Amino acid sequence: MIDVAVVGGGISGLSVAYRLKAEGIKVKVFEREDQPGGSVRTLKIKGYICELGPQTVLADKEVTEFIKSTGIEPVFASEESKIRYIYKGGKLIPVPLSPVSFLTSPLLSLKGKLCVLAEPIARKRTKEEESVAEFVKRRFGEEFLENIVAPFLSGVYAGDPERLSVKYAVKRVYELEEKFGSVIKGAIKLKALGPRGRLISFREGFYQFIEHLSQNLDIELGSPVLNITKKEDKYIITTSKDKYEAKIVVLAVPSYSLAYILRSLYPSVAEEFDKIEYAPLVVINLGVEKGNIPPGFGFLIPRKEGKRILGVIFSSHLFPGRSPEDKELLTVYIGGATDPEAVELEEDELLKTVKEELREILGIENIDFHHIKKWRKAIPQYNLGHGRYYELRDDIENNFKGIIITGNFLDGVSMADCIRNSKRIAEKVKALK
Repeated sequence: MIDVAVVGGGISGLSVAYRLKAEGIKVKVFEREDQPGGSVRTLKIKGYICELGPQTVLADKEVTEFIKSTGIEPVFASEESKIRYIYKGGKLIPVPLSPVSFLTSPLLSLKGKLCVLAEPIARKRTKEEESVAEFVKRRFGEEFLENIVAPFLSGVYAGDPERLSVKYAVKRVYELEEKFGSVIKGAIKLKALGPRGRLISFREGFYQFIEHLSQNLDIELGSPVLNITKKEDKYIITTSKDKYEAKIVVLAVPSYSLAYILRSLYPSVAEEFDKIEYAPLVVINLGVEKGNIPPGFGFLIPRKEGKRILGVIFSSHLFPGRSPEDKELLTVYIGGATDPEAVELEEDELLKTVKEELREILGIENIDFHHIKKWRKAIPQYNLGHGRYYELRDDIENNFKGIIITGNFLDGVSMADCIRNSKRIAEKVKALK
């Protein structure tokens, strides 16, 4: 009999398992792949350290303390990581970091700036649930949406602002309007104008943290969970290798896997989770000669600029040791909810497109090496109507005591969200014991 079974060895499952073990609770993790980490993958090749999944974590005090409590020290991003660009009209334009730079920035026209400044008196919401696009146009104007918000949403969700729900995808912004009647007024009052925390990684890349979290956990790799059924006061977990009994089961898997695993336990509700959309994404790591990359984190490209690239991270500018001394490492993103067909392109065609666009944007002529990773289900989309999935989770957990559901399709897509949320999940487990 297992005290607590954690299904899923991504960052959500591993963080929960680590917290429980630290409390003296016996826990076993089941992971379908031959290595833990989910979408966290680090490739070391030719002197480059390439991230195939998440690049950085925006770590606040809680996340930083958890990481350090595991016995590993993070690496903080360079100061130049605060500089970010939007590609507009053939130029990389710095994102304004102060009121003065906003007023002088060419990212918005005078009319666009006046729309933003008028946000405190913008018209009130008339619809029960709005898309991010509807919300931003109502409060800040269409120009702000196209040139700033939409590119940043592509950086977080690879999503479509016309379909993402403001209430769930950018909950913090939604709540500022709800509480203060104005996003700007609320942000000023709460001193919440900028991001919370600092960007971090690890000396050998993010997979170093996954290996560190995993080393003292009981993890069964290459063991997909095929089904879960209930027998009296315990759950029967059927894997590809064996059957196990557990009192408590934490399901930390993607929504489509959740639907499959729970199909026997609660079919009418479980199948609904299979309807959550995931944006596809192509991650291309490139080694290039030094000399063409400006200081900064990277840049994003509004869709109206007509490029296929969503954005580029200047990876070797963020953390030391990411590339050979005479080279630079770039991480390029293509695809997303607004260009899902990109993931089906042949690698030669993808590389050709990237080379052409980077030559135009950065003047890059030669590429030292490349690596292409396709994620057909990369990032869950918090689209309009996403609130029903919280109700469905509650329905399952209320009807089946001992089943706990977590994951980046419900409580935030970032690694920082997953780490923060693992504390709440561990507390729920302890309350059931």
